[in-house]
Amino acid sequence: MQHSAFTHRAHLALPHPGPQPRSRTRLSGWEVPVKDSADVAGWPTTNGNPARAYTATRTDPIVHMILGAGATIPGKTLTSELGATCYAERPGVPVLESPAHPGCTPGGSSTGAAVAVAEGQVRAAHGTDAGGSLRVPAAACGIVGFKPAAPHVAAHGFLTRTVADQCALYGMQPSVPRRMRIGLLLDALLAPANLSPSIASAVEQVASALSRYHEVVRIRPYREAGATFEHFSNRIRHSFTSIDPLDNEYLQWLNAEGSRVTPADMRAAREHIDALPYLLAQQWDVDVVLSPTLSRTPPKLGYFPSLTPEESFYEQTVWSPWCSVFNVTGSMAISVGGIHLGALGGASAPSVSATELLNLAWQVEGLGI
Repeated sequence: MQHSAFTHRAHLALPHPGPQPRSRTRLSGWEVPVKDSADVAGWPTTNGNPARAYTATRTDPIVHMILGAGATIPGKTLTSELGATCYAERPGVPVLESPAHPGCTPGGSSTGAAVAVAEGQVRAAHGTDAGGSLRVPAAACGIVGFKPAAPHVAAHGFLTRTVADQCALYGMQPSVPRRMRIGLLLDALLAPANLSPSIASAVEQVASALSRYHEVVRIRPYREAGATFEHFSNRIRHSFTSIDPLDNEYLQWLNAEGSRVTPADMRAAREHIDALPYLLAQQWDVDVVLSPTLSRTPPKLGYFPSLTPEESFYEQTVWSPWCSVFNVTGSMAISVGGIHLGALGGASAPSVSATELLNLAWQVEGLGI
């Protein structure tokens, strides 16, 4: 039986200044829960483990943004512990399954957000994405996850059932996109992966349909993809050296591995990351990269926890070998129907605007493939 996607239920709305109701704003009538890694003053934050719970004394800016647009916040949704994995299964926390694939993981780390949207509990849900944590559960649950451009690896974003709702969240109206140069990438990037034939076929069908409106070219993995995985892995592991892993074996492993990352390793990672937008632009020469989001359908619940931490870290990348590149560059990316669209150029000089990428996603959604 499906457990609740919410870890805390309440009702939060921006108070209006006087006795008269607030004028109608863009998201009036929307309920948008926030991920249980975001602070709301007076509410508990658990970061995916009740042993980490504290009562927040401040409210994160993303919460103010949601409220300021007129939405209400009905509570907080389940996340994997500290957002460290693309699944959320640990003792003491409800285990959710994908509404699109019963008995299988709904992905993560924005797990509860994806389930709440996919089940129709809410129209949109907030999440974060530092390596695919919006886009992976979107694909695993059959919905839409958009990661905006961000100067850092992690970004705030939303999960919705339609691209039109993503546009509404950002104050846009979807329209027919301009002609673009789209790179079709079916080869795995950060780790070797056997792509499911059905997923490969769906992506190729989308590419064929888009070729009526855009220039679609086949591209291959860039030469430095292996180095990107090494540097990204070092950064992820190093980021967990300052946390208490508590009872989590996976976090204990990340903590130990992170302590082996040297300052020289971190400098090399920074140099590689700074150069990556240029390398991709030179080797691919496209506006948008079209790929799968996942290499195969979601595995059964219990699969990832059954592995050793080292195996799990690698197999999570095998399951989603495309998403993290767009965190490394800071570029926008979106998953719609398991189709992944990623912009080039990084956060400061994107190859397309957010409106253009969402319009392209809207066109893909309309293909009905």
